Amino acid sequence: MVNRSGFKTLLEKWNIHSLLYIVCVLLMSGCDKPEHDDRVSRTVLVYMAADNDLADNALRNIEEMKDAFPVDGKNNLLVFVNLPEEKPYLIKIEADTEIIIRQYEEFNSLEVQNMRKVLTEMISMYPANEYGLVLWSHGTSWLPVGFQTRSFGEEKGVQMDITELSGALPVKFDFILFDACLMGSIEVAYELKGNADYIIASSTETLYTGFPYDMIIPDLIAISPDLQKVAKKYMDYYRQLTGIYRSATISVIDTKELAQLAEITSLLLGGNSINMDLFDRSVVQRLDSYEEQYIFDFSDFIHKAFPDIQTASFDDQLQKVVLYKAHTDEFMEDFFIKTYCGLSSYIPLKSRNDLNNYYQRLKWYKDSGYKSLF
Repeated sequence: MVNRSGFKTLLEKWNIHSLLYIVCVLLMSGCDKPEHDDRVSRTVLVYMAADNDLADNALRNIEEMKDAFPVDGKNNLLVFVNLPEEKPYLIKIEADTEIIIRQYEEFNSLEVQNMRKVLTEMISMYPANEYGLVLWSHGTSWLPVGFQTRSFGEEKGVQMDITELSGALPVKFDFILFDACLMGSIEVAYELKGNADYIIASSTETLYTGFPYDMIIPDLIAISPDLQKVAKKYMDYYRQLTGIYRSATISVIDTKELAQLAEITSLLLGGNSINMDLFDRSVVQRLDSYEEQYIFDFSDFIHKAFPDIQTASFDDQLQKVVLYKAHTDEFMEDFFIKTYCGLSSYIPLKSRNDLNNYYQRLKWYKDSGYKSLF
C-alpha cells in the first residue's frame, strides 16, 4: 500500500523543486542574453549648450526634430539641452513627441567634466552599434577661450576651447555635426580627427536658424547615414532664401585622410619659404566677418602663398579629405565667396602674439609644418 500522505508530500516537494529549476533556467537564460541584442544600429546625441541668447532657436530646433522623426523610427535620438533659468534636462525624441528621461541639477554644460559625464550617461542608457553627435551652440573655430566670446559654446561666461572639447568626448563617434559658427577649419578637424570618423561643419558663420532638422533627421538617424545628403539639404535650404539669409558654407570631412594631408603640407612648407611679414593676406579668400580677419580658405592660402610650386599632391589629398563642399555666392553682404575648398585656415598675424602663441598648442601646428609660418 502507498502512504497517500507521504505521496502528497513527495509530490509537493517535487513540484517546488521543479518550479525552482524552471525559474533558475529562465533567469540564467536571461542573464546569458547578449547585451548587443538590445542595441539599436545608431544612437544620435544632440548636445545643446543653449544657456545663452540662442535658447529660442534651440526650442524651435527640438520641435523640428519631433516633426521629422519617423513614425517607424528604430534608432535613438537623444537631446541634452541647457536653457536659461531652467535646470538642464535630457529628452528622447520620438515621432511628434518628446520623453523626458532625466532632469539634472544646475551646472554649466561647457565644463569638460560635465559634458563628458552627460555624454557617457547617454551612451550607457541607450547602447548602439554606432553613435553620432551634434554639437549645438556658439562657435569661433580654433580661436581660444577669451577671444571675442568663445571657441566652442558659451554659457554664462564659460567657454570651451577646441583642445578641451577633444578631451570631453568619451568615445570615437561615427560623425560629429557642428551646428555652430566657423567650426569647419583644418585646425578643428585635425584636433578632433581621433574623436570622429567624419565631421560636418561650416567654415563661415552659421545663421541663427542653424540646420534644417525637419529635413535632415531621417538621414542622420538612418542605419547608414548619408552625410553628404545632410550637407546638401543644408545648402538647399539656404540657397532658397533671399537677401542676407542666403548665406552658407558646408563641408563633409573624412578624418582618416587628415594625417596624410598634414604630412604633405609639412613637406610642401618645409621645402619652401615665405616672408609672412610681406605676404598680402587680403588676396586670400576670407571666410569670417571680423574686422581683423583670422579665417581664410585653406587651399587658397596655400596657392596664393606659394604660387610657383607644384601642389598636385596637396590638391589630390585635399580632395580625399573633403568629401563634399558647397557655398553661396555671398555671405551676409560682408564678402563674396569666389573659391571654397571646404576647410578654413588661420594666416598668422604678427600683431597677435596671443593668438600665435595659443596656435602653437594645436596638433595641426605641430604636424603640418605651419611652424615655419610663425
